[in-house]
Amino acid sequence: MKKTEGLTPNQERLLSILEYKKYRTIKRTDLISLILKYEISINPKYLIKSMLQKNRVIPFKRGNYLVIPMSSVNKSVEITEFELNECLLESKDYYIGLYNAFNLYGFTNQIPNKIFIFNTKYSFDKQILHYKFKYFKIKKNKLFGILKKYKYPYSDRERTMIDVLDYAGYLGGLGNVMDIIKISKYNKKRLIDYSIKYDSIKIMKLIGLITNSNKLFNLLKKNGALSYYTNINKTGDKLINKKWKIRMI
Repeated sequence: MKKTEGLTPNQERLLSILEYKKYRTIKRTDLISLILKYEISINPKYLIKSMLQKNRVIPFKRGNYLVIPMSSVNKSVEITEFELNECLLESKDYYIGLYNAFNLYGFTNQIPNKIFIFNTKYSFDKQILHYKFKYFKIKKNKLFGILKKYKYPYSDRERTMIDVLDYAGYLGGLGNVMDIIKISKYNKKRLIDYSIKYDSIKIMKLIGLITNSNKLFNLLKKNGALSYYTNINKTGDKLINKKWKIRMI
């Protein structure tokens, strides 16, 4: 076997086994068991530490590592950001949305430099090697409007509109987002129904403003939400709408 520069015989043997068994990720407990099973080292923890120092295994969550194969010249991983996300979450209760979905449906040609993920477990920003993730934690009852015709779950067109209105700062501001939505194709009834299910006065008013929906107007009026203005801060735009009682500042 050709010697890999910078690796000890034990490190090479461990990587060879991991590569042969097609490990792309591995739990620390499994890695220790593997080292002991093949009698690679009597001190598995020290061997793992040395592999970490040489960036041949990369921690991506507590007790879990990415495996950098020996065949990788530039120490890159053989796993996509979408696969890595599922390893991070260890849950199917998620969808890819916001900027990624906005791009998928052609609302914008700009390619996002990170994955925006709505899920029921985490809320944080994370970078692993060159992969960037933005996690939004939401309640399980807000996991709706998910399209599963792709390999990974994305928000559908109308749910994407809801999310980009709620998190408009990631897409150039509320005014920019609304201008794009107004000239885009979508299912009006579904968008209105989603806004009600989303259960946000701000979103219902914004969707009402966009669609001029009598259903939303009557619902908002019935629950008293049109008796006061809803202020939406830091929009980058200034707008006051008397009908829907929206004030963008």
